[in-house]
This record gives sequence, C-alpha cells and structure tokens, in this order.
Amino acid sequence: MKKINVGMIGFGYMGKMHTMCYDIMKYYYNTDVNINMYAVSNTSKTSFPIKFEKVYSDYKSLINDENVDVIDICVPNFLHKEILIEAIKAGKHIYCEKPLAADIESANEVMEAYKKYNYNKTSRITFEYRFVPAIMRAKQIIDEGKIGNIIHFNFKYYGSEFLDPNRPISWQSTKEKSGGGVLYALGTHAIDLIHYLIGDIDEVYADKRTHFKKRPLLGTDKTVDVEIEDILNVQLYSGDKMGTLLLSQVAAGSGIDLTFEIYGEKGAIKFTHENPNVIYYFNNEDEKSPIGGLSGFKAIETTQKYGGAASFPPPRVNIAWTRYHIASIFDFIDAVANDTKAYPDIQDGYKVQLVTDAIYNSAEKKKSITVK
Repeated sequence: MKKINVGMIGFGYMGKMHTMCYDIMKYYYNTDVNINMYAVSNTSKTSFPIKFEKVYSDYKSLINDENVDVIDICVPNFLHKEILIEAIKAGKHIYCEKPLAADIESANEVMEAYKKYNYNKTSRITFEYRFVPAIMRAKQIIDEGKIGNIIHFNFKYYGSEFLDPNRPISWQSTKEKSGGGVLYALGTHAIDLIHYLIGDIDEVYADKRTHFKKRPLLGTDKTVDVEIEDILNVQLYSGDKMGTLLLSQVAAGSGIDLTFEIYGEKGAIKFTHENPNVIYYFNNEDEKSPIGGLSGFKAIETTQKYGGAASFPPPRVNIAWTRYHIASIFDFIDAVANDTKAYPDIQDGYKVQLVTDAIYNSAEKKKSITVK
C-alpha cells in the first residue's frame, strides 16, 4: 500500500473540510493508498480533531520537510502566492483552495516560478463543482455532441452571505486580502465551469455594484467603507458563443444557488444546484406532436455516478457539498499515487485569474475587454 504524507497549511474552515475529506475518503472509495495526515502549520492556536505527527509554527519548515509529499493550502487568498512559490520550488504536489492568488500580479509571479522551476508535479486548484455528478454528465452530453454546436449560455451563482448589513468586515471583504468580492467568492467557480463545459472565455463586458457601502469593523463601534462588490453582471464571449454570468451575495432566499443553461443547435441542458443529482436535457429532434409527442426537458438522474465509488453511502443518498470535495481529493490523490496530472490544475487556475482580471478591468473602464 502506497503511503502519501499530507501537510496542511492553514486549519480554518476549509482546512478542517479538507482534513475531514482526506480522513473519510477510504469509506467512499476502494483505494490502496494510505493517506497520512502528517503535518500542519497554523498561525492561530487551535486544537486539531485528528493527531498530526508534526505541528509547525511556520509554513516554510513544513514545505521543506522531506517527508511531506502533498502541500494542501487553506489560507486567505493574499497568502497563496508565497506558499505556492515555495511549494513549487520544493517540488511538492499541491492541492490549493481557489483562487490561485489574490490578484493578477501575484498569479503572474506564481506562473513565473512554475516555468522557472519546470514544475511537473500533480497540482489541483479546488474548483470542486467539476465533481458534481450532474455536471460530469453534462460534460459527457456536450462532448458526445448531443446538443450540437453551442450557441449561447447563461450561468448564475447567487448567495445571501452579505445581505445582513451588520455583518462585520473580515479578510473576505477587504480588497487587499481577498482580491475581490462576489467574483472571487462565487464567480471563479462559474468561470471554471464555463472553461470546462464550453471553452475558454475570450472577451468580457462587466458591471459591478456594492449595495451595502459601509459595514461595522469587528470588535469596535466603528463602520468602514466596503471595498469589494456584492453584485456583478458579465457578458461573456467564447469564440462564436455568447453568454451571461450573474453573481450576487445579497440575494434573499439564496443558499448555494448555482444554475446554468447551455443551448445548442440540437438541444439544451439545464442544471440547478438545488437538485444536484439531476441534469435536464432537451433533444430538439424529439417528436413535437401536441398529442403523443416526446418533446420537452427530461430529468436525467445522476445520483452518485462516481467511478469506483464504494457502497457507503448508498446511491440513493443525495449529493452534498462535502461529497464534491471528497471526489476532488480522491481524484487528486489517485493522480499523485500514479504520477499523473489532475485537472483543474495550477494552469487552469491561472486561466480563471486572467478572466477575473479582465472582468474587473471592464467594470472599471466601462468597456469590453479581451482576455489576454
């Protein structure tokens, strides 16, 4: 049995999520890989729900530990760059929360290191929605040509996290530390899905708004200006295909409200995260007779259609957000064990970063921007 030592950098919300996924992966997949949660580096004093062999006070010592195979990065966006560069230099496998970096300049520095050190290890930027069974089925339907040449598409990702005007400022709501607002928090997922399902984005035209322009400063009675957007609308172009991307973190009643529609010459597909086990497919060639016809969107059940899944939990169990992360981590670890590539990787993360930079440029300049 092959042993892979994982070093966690950061142990907040996402650090705990990743650690849990590594720990319980064996219950979901039949694998001959032994995942060892070997080390952790965390700046705040916290208790860990599992026992790490080593606890480091600084991330560089963890990265340079010759026993660590995988570096898992779960820190705020503005810290990604330095850690990624060190991990690339050390030749470690890398599993990093999205986005790649907090801004295009930092992302460029990461890619310079990627090229300078001829990085050829397995990497993953965590765009876990690629591992939703219904979205995997949508990819298959598109690749099989069942909807024909794509004409246009609509993506929407709404949440309500910032609807409370009394929610205090945190690193996630400052431009310097997060890099952006709803575009970074939610939009990067949608952009990666557009790349995955439709193709690279060539051009964008965007508009953004900040509804609540002041928020309380945590631990004080002061209010401060909000630097990031909570609403963003984008017109997108991918070759001859045109689409829209609508984002909000102030949409009442929205939880994880990710939806998309893709329309082709021969048919269409629809997806809503509220029903993550189903993809809706329309075949334009179905009989359209008013009586006895078969025309209409059909619900195709995709419940836990993961390759190699074990028997727990049973297929009837609804898919949840945690499950996508487990699938993403399994796919990555399997690639590490077999010395192959895993996607989306660092280069895919950079492609998303180029689009986010173009979107912000477009919103500021009030004009269409080509993605470089």
